[in-house]
Parts: sequence; structure tokens; C-alpha cells
Amino acid sequence: MKPKERQQKIADIIRREGQSTVDQLVNIFKSSPETIRRDLSALASSGKVLKIHGGAKCTNIQGEGCFQLRLRKNVSAKRVIAERAVCLISEGDTLFVNAGSTTVIFAEELMKIANLTVVTNSVDIAKILGACKNGTKVYLLGGEYSQDNHETLGAMVIAQLQQFYAKHVILPIGYIHSAVGVTDFNAADVSVSQAMLAQAENSILLADSSKFDQTAPFVVGGLDQFNQFICEKAPEGALRKALADNNVEVLS
Repeated sequence: MKPKERQQKIADIIRREGQSTVDQLVNIFKSSPETIRRDLSALASSGKVLKIHGGAKCTNIQGEGCFQLRLRKNVSAKRVIAERAVCLISEGDTLFVNAGSTTVIFAEELMKIANLTVVTNSVDIAKILGACKNGTKVYLLGGEYSQDNHETLGAMVIAQLQQFYAKHVILPIGYIHSAVGVTDFNAADVSVSQAMLAQAENSILLADSSKFDQTAPFVVGGLDQFNQFICEKAPEGALRKALADNNVEVLS
């Protein structure tokens, strides 16, 4: 197994379990303790884990909020989605990436592509991509800080977004429904998503199958406003038909 692949699997384990020891990881990967320690050091330097004595844990594990819990849910599905989404991105592209647990994992995959311009309201995404030494530029939008999602929100974020134009906008979502469209749980998050959509050429939705056929209180937009939908499992029934009727390309 290549070091980058092993490190990604280690990060997923720690995100899912909360923490892990060097000995546990040695047993899982059949690698030497020295190799695992080097892996943990590399992950810590990019902000994906926090090293502790004898192992590593999730960042901000103490006093964690809902966002940290979401980061641990459906990790394998989110990794598949992130890997598929990265295939749509080319070197030199400009991207809007809204804050979310799936887009944090997407950002980890995005490190493979050079010379990007990434505009985000997520502190975690900015930290991940800011560690790249491949020519990628990161713009962190300023505004009211939300500790739960580690993101910035509000009128200042919206105003700054209007100074950019992107090839792609990558959006995490609350739920997706055949009749209602894309919805989310926070009105301020929805405002940021809508502002990003208005300033981007192509829109990409990321969601695992647990978000199908349900609704949240605030509408991001109808299905006709989106170009691509990336999921780990293809939707069926009414949602599948609605996506096709609205010319949304499904990548699953």
C-alpha cells in the first residue's frame, strides 16, 4: 500500500473512532511502528489529526459539536463521493467549496490537483488545502464565525463572494428530494450556497444515500439549478426520474 493511501485510511479510522494508538494501527496495517509514526506526523502537519502520546485523535475532539460527529458518519461513502468529485476538477480551475463534512473529505482528495484557486468559508478546508505546496491558492471568506461547523457566515461572506467567479461550485447538502429539490438546515448556510451558485459556471452536489428523499426546512434550489450530483449509490424511483427530467448528471 502506498503511503498516501495508508495515511488516508488512517485518517478515516481516527475520524470514525475518535482516536487510535500506534499499536492498533500497526496491527491493522501490518506496518512497523516507525512507519505509522511517520504517517501520523504527516497527517498532523496537514491538520487531519492531532498527535497524542502513543497515537492520534480527531482534531477538536474535546467539546466537539455536531459537525465533528457528522465527520465520523458514513466516512466510506463520503470518501467514494470525494474521489469521484475530484475527477471533475482540472489543474488551474477556480472552485467555490462550501463548508460541510463531505467537502472536508473532498478537500483532502483535492490536494492531488495542482494550481487550483479555492474560495471557501470553511476553516478546515482552508487549513487542509493551505498545507499544499503545489501552487494552489486558498481564499478564506471572512464573516461571522460559527464554531459548530468551523465556518464563516453572513453578509460579509456574501459580499466577498461577489468578487469571485468560479468554474465549479461544490456543495454539501442537507437533503435532496424529487419534488422540493435541495434543502438544508441552516438559513445562513443556504444563503452562502445560493451566493456561490450565482457566481459559478458549473454546480456539483455531494451527498451520500442517507440524504435521499427527505427534506430540511430551507430550500437551496430546485433540481434544475444543478449540473451534477455525486453519490456513492444511485438514487431510485421518483428521485432518479426527477434528476433525469432536470438534466442533472448523476455520478455514482
